[in-house]
Amino acid sequence: MSGTVGCLLIHGFAGDINDILPLAKVLREAGYQVECPTLEGHGTTRRQMARSTRNDWLRSAEEGYKRLSMRAETIVIIGFSMGGLLAFHLTTRYPVELLITINTPYKYWDVKEALHYLREDFPTHSRRYIRSIGRIPVSSMLQFRRLLSETKPLLRQVKTPYYLLQAMRDDTVHAVSAQLLATSVDQSASPQITWYEHSNHMLLHGPDKEAAIHDVLATLKERFPDSPALV
Repeated sequence: MSGTVGCLLIHGFAGDINDILPLAKVLREAGYQVECPTLEGHGTTRRQMARSTRNDWLRSAEEGYKRLSMRAETIVIIGFSMGGLLAFHLTTRYPVELLITINTPYKYWDVKEALHYLREDFPTHSRRYIRSIGRIPVSSMLQFRRLLSETKPLLRQVKTPYYLLQAMRDDTVHAVSAQLLATSVDQSASPQITWYEHSNHMLLHGPDKEAAIHDVLATLKERFPDSPALV
């Protein structure tokens, strides 16, 4: 296990591991240890989602961290959307050598971008939003909002090297969130933002998918050049 780099990938709110699966597959093929926990209540039914809380989601992420730490000496956390909020909590509690967030909210629901996509492709995107509204319980939305409000005061404690990936056409998270997050963490984390011009919220499934995955791999190689995964 000596020198082994492990990547904990945390999916988003009301999502599942499909959110981050394209990146997880490439990381595993590159030789990294990969852990992709399914957050409590996610990927199941609306009723089970409603029964879960933000504390359950964080516990699921923590359990994933602990499983990964048994297989890897160096831990990298990659959080997509709300998964990035959970990543901040883990980073302030456990040893983490690198933090990467993808389209993580500080401000959420960019109405302007959402309307743009509805106009651009109404049949596709209208179904997406209607499905989202129908399957997300109000109680879960309230839990998400509480998680967001509880995360913001923690940001100043984040000193782990920090890379942010943000889609400029994000229709769920205000793109300005990346700048707000980067200025809110301790500046010893040397936050760096990479922008993606053509993608919406689902960056790892959009037109900038390959570029985003390449950038994550390049960042890992730069930070951990002697990792066995790269030999």
